[in-house]
Amino acid sequence: MKQILLEIIELLQGDLPQLAASLNPPAAEEELRKAEAALGFNLPSELREFYQIHNGEKEGGPGLFFGLPFLSLDDMLAECRIWSGLEDDVMEVEHYSVPAGWIMEQYINRYWLSISKDWGGNNIGIDLDPADKGRAGQIINFGRDEEVKYVIALGVSQLLHFIRDTAKEGNYSVNQEDEEYISWSYGKEGAVHFLDAIRRMELPVLEPLRQEAGVEDANVWFDALDNGWKERIMDASGSPDAFLRAKRHLFIGKGLTDITPLAQCEDVRELVLSVNEIRSIEALRGCKQLKILYLVKNPVSDLRPLQSLEHLQELIISGTAVTDVSPLSSLPKLKVVDVQNTHIRDFSPLKQIKSLRALEISRPDAEQLCSISELKQVKELSISGLGQITEDDLAVLGKLVNLRKLVLDEVTLRNLQFVEKCHKLKEVIMKDSAVEDISALAKLDNLQSLELSGCSAVGKLEELARSASLSKITASFQQFSLLKECFDRAIDFSTITGGMTEAESDIWHAYLDGVRR
Repeated sequence: MKQILLEIIELLQGDLPQLAASLNPPAAEEELRKAEAALGFNLPSELREFYQIHNGEKEGGPGLFFGLPFLSLDDMLAECRIWSGLEDDVMEVEHYSVPAGWIMEQYINRYWLSISKDWGGNNIGIDLDPADKGRAGQIINFGRDEEVKYVIALGVSQLLHFIRDTAKEGNYSVNQEDEEYISWSYGKEGAVHFLDAIRRMELPVLEPLRQEAGVEDANVWFDALDNGWKERIMDASGSPDAFLRAKRHLFIGKGLTDITPLAQCEDVRELVLSVNEIRSIEALRGCKQLKILYLVKNPVSDLRPLQSLEHLQELIISGTAVTDVSPLSSLPKLKVVDVQNTHIRDFSPLKQIKSLRALEISRPDAEQLCSISELKQVKELSISGLGQITEDDLAVLGKLVNLRKLVLDEVTLRNLQFVEKCHKLKEVIMKDSAVEDISALAKLDNLQSLELSGCSAVGKLEELARSASLSKITASFQQFSLLKECFDRAIDFSTITGGMTEAESDIWHAYLDGVRR
């Protein structure tokens, strides 16, 4: 590895002499041990060797990784602390691995060690917790803007080999923004962000894995389609091959009745097919990597084609003709289900889905509430409207002992006593609703956040001051004005719903300023 680094420096000496001077001296053994102690595990051997050659790069250097800096041990640990601080309770859905099954499809993972960053919240890292098909030590991208995560290289040495080969071929650009700062980038196109460049590269570098499309010849498949689908494909992706390889397709309100061409999209991860005339979803059996599916306001009734989609995590079937959710019971990763405005009576099949986290329903009656109350794994429940029920009927929801978040939309209730047994409840959101007595929320030991949007008719608000845990309230100015003096501590009222007069805005800002002081 040391020889490869020397070759990179020598090859770039003419165009980028600043690189050699920017690399730090080797990390001492004591520094490596301290870093490992802070992480709680040993560094992989290749990364350890890398730091024994150079302990990262000086600030303002040209960026060893095509303009992105090689982070020192201290900077790597700082990035790890930032990401671990964001790790708790993140909903992991819209993240994709390329190749499929190589990278854990999530936003944050404490075993992704950042070796580079772009100062915009995005990183190149060592993956020590790969998915089933991946390899520990593989180089990946992750971060705020990196929903699609790529295996860039199979290890540190392969990435350095690739940088050496690119320098040898001269396939790079040197970019000078001013007299003091100079960097370089991959390819001849000028200042291209490396994390953008990887999207057009065959990866992993040195050992690219060709992702086979669902058909042998995309053009032959395309020529056999009707003109309507040909036009959609070209509008969406520009070419048949790109369409078949795309990770996301959106066809909203397009009048679709036949979605057969989608059967060949084996690598698609998100399909939004809302507001069409789709009755059969048989073609979706071929979408083997599908994670997110929107079927809102389609006349589809049979969910059996979804039974084999082992990666499906989010399913939105509101406004469909679905009455039977039993086909979903075999889906091992399903987390979010929206069944609003359907005629589903029995939710008990969902009990078998251990991963189920969030459920959205509308106008439930007593029988449906009993069925839902058995879903003890659910952490987030959204109820829009209520059927013919009483407060006593709602009491069964106290069985949802793992509930963390409750959303009530367009409901009218005398009280909220049904949540008193939901001891883990942290967040309550009420929209366009009315409740005569909200005081039951004060009895929840873990309630942290309450949002009242369009809820002018809420009684006994002052009782919330008895809550020992409530720390944030989002409400109207009138409700804020009533509550701000009730608590014996500062409450976060930084968000107001509805409008305010200029005088009211002054009062609100004065309160916020006082809290900050």
